[in-house]
Amino acid sequence: MMKRHWGPVVLSLTALLLLCNNVTADTTYDGDPALISIDIENGEYSSESIFFSGIIEDDEQPSDVFWRVSKDGAEFDGGDLLNSMVEITSTSSREQWSWSFELTFSATGECACYVSVHSIDDNGLEVIENRVVFLIQDNSTGLIGFLLDTDQSGQLIDSSMKVSGWLGTYPIGEVNVELTGSLAQGLMQSSHIPQSSICSESSLTSEVYQFPSGDFEIIWDISGKLDGWLEINLIGCSSSSSNTEGAIHEFSIRVNNEPPVIKISGIDYAVEDDIWHTFDATLTEDPYWGRTDMYYVWTLRRPSHSGTLPIDVKMGEDLNTYSLSGTQSGNYTLSLTVYDKGGLSSEQMVIFDIKNTVPTASLIIDGEQILDGQEFRFSNPSDIQLDATESSDTINDASGLRCIWLLDNSPLYEGCERSFTWLEDDDYRAELTLEVIDDDGEFATITVMLIHPDEVKPFPIALVVFAFSTLFLTYALVNRFRGNNQQSIPKWKP
Repeated sequence: MMKRHWGPVVLSLTALLLLCNNVTADTTYDGDPALISIDIENGEYSSESIFFSGIIEDDEQPSDVFWRVSKDGAEFDGGDLLNSMVEITSTSSREQWSWSFELTFSATGECACYVSVHSIDDNGLEVIENRVVFLIQDNSTGLIGFLLDTDQSGQLIDSSMKVSGWLGTYPIGEVNVELTGSLAQGLMQSSHIPQSSICSESSLTSEVYQFPSGDFEIIWDISGKLDGWLEINLIGCSSSSSNTEGAIHEFSIRVNNEPPVIKISGIDYAVEDDIWHTFDATLTEDPYWGRTDMYYVWTLRRPSHSGTLPIDVKMGEDLNTYSLSGTQSGNYTLSLTVYDKGGLSSEQMVIFDIKNTVPTASLIIDGEQILDGQEFRFSNPSDIQLDATESSDTINDASGLRCIWLLDNSPLYEGCERSFTWLEDDDYRAELTLEVIDDDGEFATITVMLIHPDEVKPFPIALVVFAFSTLFLTYALVNRFRGNNQQSIPKWKP
């Protein structure tokens, strides 16, 4: 499943790439970059000079501060500012310094001049703030200035590309931005100042946007572009056909419309044991940009015991494996969300079971191994030794087995090794049940009939009946025989 999501985790990885207006910085730096403010607005013009001033804010004084001027794509003037900076009362939690310099017509001549102020700290982090101004003559025409707010060179961009900046002319008039995109072989780094260009009729593959002189913003749809390097050409021109001089910014971006493709290998069933199971997502990749620079979020749930509540969450860059102990049985779900560096994400869930093994109960009474259903006549009613310590289970559960003893279904003891005394008022027979229970509540039982040594076995009624019947029959036969003998003896007559 694909999701378009900019979570806090991904933002933390990419925030340093999306810097504020006209500020570029080394994104490997962990601290807050310096802030540079310039009191002059883009499009200021003068025939004599323009006075620049502003403030630099940082945690400590920069190691170098200077300014530079460029025109027609070439740098030609500038100066040092570090030694002339003045520390002022700060309006923030960091230190602040004021600076100033003057740009004169005599130094630049007629131009659309790109003025940049640079601050470099002790860590080598350079921050640049730009302005474009016009130094003019009375008959100046056709001057054009073009700045972009952000350097998007090499950035991963999906769906649409936002281009914003400042484009203006002197004298002030309408301006056009011509945007074209074409396949690129790799990174084309943008400069913070444009190159000179000739304005001509736009091509069929370009898009043209018209604005008044000043700030502009373009949202360019790239959702139909294939992933890969794309060269961007932005040409700024006057809308007047009489002015053919323009300015161009050229750079390349990485189109990133396809989300990562997740591939996970791992168990779907296992028997509970003291081993580790690893889920491997190392084959997860971006269809074009490969397997690097991706952020993984693993979320483990155990619906059979804790419902939808996560029981473990692990996240990290290139954290492409997840290991789980097999000591806890249950029904599990493991969700993996993968973010690429451009912010696109995919999610996949695997379902697996860890099956609990029912323990095996073992019962020894007075040293004799007892089987389920057996009868046992003990010899000493005052000291009967009950031993279930040889009951077994998987390694992870064996040490935690519980033994419950019941006598005629009434709880008697807990513990796997106990002594039992037969009370005098008890019957001569009793049913003893052993329950061996593991930590998942699974159990095994053995039931044995205990017999008191003083029990006298009753004479079987069948034998009594048989003996009585035999005696009666014998008696009847004897009487009959005697009767017959008496009838055969002649009587004496006097």
